[in-house]
Amino acid sequence: MRILVALAGVAVLALIARGLAWPLPGWTPVVGYFALHALLGQVGPWAAAPKAVAGDGDDDEAILAPELPISGPIGRLGRRGLVALFFTTQMLLLFNPFQLVQVTRQWFGNAALQRRERATGSDGRDRPTEVRYRLPFDGEWLLCNGGPTPKTSHSWDVLGQRFALDFVVADAEGRRHVGRGTRVTDYLAYGCDIVAAADGEVVAVEQRIGDAPLVGWGVCDVTARSFIGNHVLIRHAEGEYALYAHLVRGSVPVAVGQRVRCGQRIGRCGHSGHSTEPHLHFHVQDAAELFGGMGRPIRFRDCTIDGRSIEDGQMPTAGQRLQSTVAITRVVADASSRPLQRSSAPC
Repeated sequence: MRILVALAGVAVLALIARGLAWPLPGWTPVVGYFALHALLGQVGPWAAAPKAVAGDGDDDEAILAPELPISGPIGRLGRRGLVALFFTTQMLLLFNPFQLVQVTRQWFGNAALQRRERATGSDGRDRPTEVRYRLPFDGEWLLCNGGPTPKTSHSWDVLGQRFALDFVVADAEGRRHVGRGTRVTDYLAYGCDIVAAADGEVVAVEQRIGDAPLVGWGVCDVTARSFIGNHVLIRHAEGEYALYAHLVRGSVPVAVGQRVRCGQRIGRCGHSGHSTEPHLHFHVQDAAELFGGMGRPIRFRDCTIDGRSIEDGQMPTAGQRLQSTVAITRVVADASSRPLQRSSAPC
């Protein structure tokens, strides 16, 4: 979130400079971005992860995610190289009015959620979902990002996505693709079925966005009309709206207002929007407004974590493997035993 706010700040400053006819060197936006990003880290609401009464003490016992291999040619530069290139190219969203509007909406929405958090004195860990959800896929997937604490969450400061989870399909060594990983079809997760994690009603659908370009090179897609990519938002219960994001264009068979059943296919795993590789982004929030809902910890059922049956209230952490134990009628390839090659069989 701090990155997006810094980008928005640079955009505003650039517009002001243009309006005042100030001659600025071409490198000014780059320097301004990094300066504003650093300043926000010191004096803004992102200076430290908010601590609240609920769940205090969990951080000391948090299990940090293992260092997973980075997919594609950018992997040679490691995680720091990926982050540096992705966030640098993300600056170009300043020239995309659709994403700029989204950034602005997200900033104001997050600010309102921060005020709400301060007023309640809760960071959300004491508000798990009432519904127990099945996994939004079949077979075994690897959780590559996400966790229930400030140390394990990959987006703790973006309150709607505080408990968001990013899933990929990987072999035993953590590799997620065949070949060089420069084509979306190289990735084991790409095209796999994504299913509704519970009964519910579809409240939002986007499926017009193509795959992000230059997969495997760590480049952010700033050309898409939405940085969320193709997605489905489902109301599963009062105050429980699940977002399934980064789907394949045209793969969503459901429509707004349609009732869906638990396990029903709602799309296919893709690489649309701000995505570093084909994966599923999944989180539950308490409002239908994408940038106005507070994230909630997800209670899962009918699955295993690293081979052990999940306990009620247990939240997975990045680096763990989750496998659905729900009986299915479709043929599903088991990622734990699948040879490292693409198959024509569905996931």
